[in-house]
Amino acid sequence: MDSFFSFHINIILPLHECDTLYKKWLYVLNNIEIMERLPQELNNQIFRKLKSIVEVERMTPDQRLEYELSLSVERDLSAALDTSFEDGMEKGKAEEQRLIAVNLKKQGIDIETIAQCTGLSVEEINGL
Repeated sequence: MDSFFSFHINIILPLHECDTLYKKWLYVLNNIEIMERLPQELNNQIFRKLKSIVEVERMTPDQRLEYELSLSVERDLSAALDTSFEDGMEKGKAEEQRLIAVNLKKQGIDIETIAQCTGLSVEEINGL
């Protein structure tokens, strides 16, 4: 099996002749050390991921630490934004339910019915 792969890896094709995913993989594996950027023919998710993995592996320990810290900050910010968005959506939904309740109350709809329809408590609706 090793000789099969080493035989094929040693065959160097120009990128324009790499018409299958297998040949593209071999091309990338043969050329990853000298590739500054991915050619358009290899600009898909799997090759971009491979390129980013190689770039991280080439980093010095200090660069790697800085990179890991920046990822941590990015994840924290993303989580905070997600939480803020979800909180805002919940507050908006609660406010919308209160507005609906006020409008139904103005129309003379029974408080119990309003509570069932909006999910608000009878006490909350009475306070509106």
